[in-house]
Amino acid sequence: MIRKAIVPMAGLGTRLYPISVVLPKGLMPFVLSDGKLTTGLQLIAESLLAAGIEQIGVVVSPENRPVYESFLEGGGERYAPARAKSPALQATYESLQRLRAHIQFIEQPWLWGLGHAVWCARAFACGDAVLVLLGDHIMLPLERPTAITEATRLYDQVHAPVYGVHRVPAGKVAQYGILQGAPTETPRAYRLLQLCEKPTQAYAQQHLRTAGLGADEFFAHNGVYAFPPALWDTLEQIAAHYSPDGGEWTLTYAQQRLLEQMPAYLIESGHSGLDFGTAAEYRRAFGNLAGYGDV
Repeated sequence: MIRKAIVPMAGLGTRLYPISVVLPKGLMPFVLSDGKLTTGLQLIAESLLAAGIEQIGVVVSPENRPVYESFLEGGGERYAPARAKSPALQATYESLQRLRAHIQFIEQPWLWGLGHAVWCARAFACGDAVLVLLGDHIMLPLERPTAITEATRLYDQVHAPVYGVHRVPAGKVAQYGILQGAPTETPRAYRLLQLCEKPTQAYAQQHLRTAGLGADEFFAHNGVYAFPPALWDTLEQIAAHYSPDGGEWTLTYAQQRLLEQMPAYLIESGHSGLDFGTAAEYRRAFGNLAGYGDV
């Protein structure tokens, strides 16, 4: 069973500029329908724990690590008098301390890409199978993160890479990693045939169609990846030859190499998630979590 998760949060957050200059993306605030104030980091960590993950490695930039650590400390003694007067404040503080016990911050010194971010967490993983959850994706429903549990459940059956997917229209394929699958006997589970990072619409139409999907539909990553221990040898091989002059180190490199070694699978979740990586997506996620629906 997968007990460790890696959550990359080290990016500059340029799509949320200039807020991201002073507020790391993982600490973007949300208000839930019950009025509770929370952050992306809390929602992501709580969903992972609810899905059975025990250790969470959050990959951050060196300059933002103190900000994240200070946040989880909850103000320490400075806020102690205020907490003593407010049971609600104390309860929030205690929830932060529970998360703090399961979270380890890992530095990504150079922003070389998602694959490099995961590689930076190799000591945390210690060669184990891991779940990777993108740091700007909130899985729904919050108390029962279906996309995570479905991916880990399928991984327990196949002991091979499993990638959560959702459907996107042809007009948006250039924004995603697109995966072609072949249906299996398991409902909503597919054998991965090939994947391509941000293809053109014409290329996707010709080469990346999945049987059973609509004529204008393709599978894209939904932010959930379950990797076997073989991931670490694969990343080590990539690291030995990688140069930032050659472009971004994407996670697709590792996925393609793993596919040459073993089968891989896709699982289409029955529940969608919320991306908050852009201003428009953040607006939609905020409204959805606040109970206003898509706005």
